[in-house]
Amino acid sequence: MNAEEFNKLIADKDNIIFDFGGIFVDIQYNDTIEELTKLSTELDAAQFYSKKSQVSFFSDLETGKITQDEFIVLLKDHLKIERNDTEIIKAWNAMLKEIRVERLVYLRELKKTKKVFMLSNINEIHEKYLDLYIKERPELAGFYDEFDKVYFSHNIGERKPNAKAYETVLKENDLDIKRTLFIDDSPQHVEGALKIGLDAVLLDPPNSFITGL
Repeated sequence: MNAEEFNKLIADKDNIIFDFGGIFVDIQYNDTIEELTKLSTELDAAQFYSKKSQVSFFSDLETGKITQDEFIVLLKDHLKIERNDTEIIKAWNAMLKEIRVERLVYLRELKKTKKVFMLSNINEIHEKYLDLYIKERPELAGFYDEFDKVYFSHNIGERKPNAKAYETVLKENDLDIKRTLFIDDSPQHVEGALKIGLDAVLLDPPNSFITGL
């Protein structure tokens, strides 16, 4: 989706709520599955984690119910991994790819006329990795500051597609739901938004938002 296409889509909206992964940062879930499978002595990591479903402790990490250290212990146990924490964290972050600068350029223009928010199912391990990624790239300076507010699931204790995740953003910022659009790359998250009456768009294929200016 290029900027012109998206501008037409949001012409009658005042507020845009963006996902993070698959929208601003390119994601390849299979890379993490492959790397974790390499570390496992017995199992295929795809049995436990995918874009559409995951065992409970993955969700617990995303909602801040367990810590990074607790998550790694559970992951080692479930996947029969006998490697050090550094290797596991590297494999867990393998899905995170590039934040393309043209998306930041577009965001800066967009916020001149719209309120923009981020609502992401993200855990503390991925947040730390992306914080460092952004800090190491001067062209991405001030990335998070371009949003009126950023909501990460592990900080607010709620994750998409649960209604409360979307409602938190709407209520805290007094947003008119009819003048607000949500964009995500996961069908179940878009469906969750639609269920509460929030207009939502599925980015398909993922990683295709603002492909050129």
